[in-house]
Amino acid sequence: MPEVTLRHEIDTDEDTFWTKIVFDEAFNKKLFEGALKFPGWKVLDSKEDDAKIVRRIQVDPPVGDLPGPVKKVIGDRLAYTEEGTFDKAAKRYSFKVTPSTMADKTKVNGELWIEKISDKKIRRMCRISVEVKVFMVGGMVEDRIMADLRSSYDNSTAFTNQFIKEAGL
Repeated sequence: MPEVTLRHEIDTDEDTFWTKIVFDEAFNKKLFEGALKFPGWKVLDSKEDDAKIVRRIQVDPPVGDLPGPVKKVIGDRLAYTEEGTFDKAAKRYSFKVTPSTMADKTKVNGELWIEKISDKKIRRMCRISVEVKVFMVGGMVEDRIMADLRSSYDNSTAFTNQFIKEAGL
């Protein structure tokens, strides 16, 4: 099962990152549908109490060019649901991703947290593991998911830092 830990520096403080970036619906719409060019992104459900925030998000990523065998398995459209829980005390967001196709053969989960660098700079850390159990093409699908994740997180960092600068956050 491939696993990766992504690290990106974000020019803001911890509280702003969680409240104005991660859990801000308007920001995420701009990020996913604008900067990342995803066909769709929406919050399906969100609940908050003193200890945690629990939310479900539907994401429609661009499919792009896929190798023939992968496209045959996935099809022309892919969507996924992210179910995540933010532990307010630990300040960690754990999530599970369920794709619209091959959900019984695919496991994607991860954890997002930050490390403080200075008063207005943090390091976003995201550990993600991917497992696709499909004969002959599972490894290719895992590689594609990992490449897309890296690209999305890299691109989101530049957008996020620009947004923070323009919004004065």
